[in-house]
Amino acid sequence: MANNPMAAHHNPGLVRPHPPLPGTGSPLMDLLAEPHEEPPVPSEPGNRDPIAMALAGVAALFATVALGVAVLTWLSVADLQTIVAASDTNPTVDSPASAAPEEAATPQAVAPQAEEPLDRVATVPTFSQAYGSQTLRLALPPCQTTLTRYVDLDEPRVDADPSRADLYYKARTGCWGTPQLYLINGITASVVNRPNVRPAQCATSIKNAPADNPISLDGTKVICVMTSADKSIGEDIPQKMVVLVVSAPTATGQTTIRASAWNMTT
Repeated sequence: MANNPMAAHHNPGLVRPHPPLPGTGSPLMDLLAEPHEEPPVPSEPGNRDPIAMALAGVAALFATVALGVAVLTWLSVADLQTIVAASDTNPTVDSPASAAPEEAATPQAVAPQAEEPLDRVATVPTFSQAYGSQTLRLALPPCQTTLTRYVDLDEPRVDADPSRADLYYKARTGCWGTPQLYLINGITASVVNRPNVRPAQCATSIKNAPADNPISLDGTKVICVMTSADKSIGEDIPQKMVVLVVSAPTATGQTTIRASAWNMTT
């Protein structure tokens, strides 16, 4: 141990610092640090690269289009979800099975009514004068006879052929009683109040207030008489509306009739 020259200077508890590297006076950490870079100098507007600017504009355009497509896609999906939700809550709206009864009921609701046959449609007749103020004198048949006074209003005439007559005149029972006019061969009539009644008014009165048959002649009466349509066709003559002003019969049964007639056209 006394002969070891290093033993005199060895001290285990003493650590000597490492001397700095030659040629530098900075520590080791300074050597390991990254070198300091200068910040880039911003380019002037006149020095910008046109190709880079064009590429940047194209990139911005594609970004805008992509954003719009994304928005439209989102809206379409949202609308589709809304429609699906509505159909789920109200399935009968688009259901063919539920729509079928409504379609079947529609023709019944709007089906037009059947048209009335033309022969049933009411028509308003027109009138033209056939004759005016013809005087007919009637007398009761003699007692104990079968004679009947037949009157044809188409000519007019008394004691006409019974097959062409429109009415006849006789007493109620035998030779006594109130004389009466009997309507025959499909004749219709009505007793009115005014002698100057018009044929159209007669037609309304016959329809609304037809006379009894026979008509009792217990005083002066105004009678509207419409001849038979079948008779006019069979004889090929116009159907007529006739106004009769009948005087009150005398004690012996005499009466006078003033007749005016109009041809009817329907």
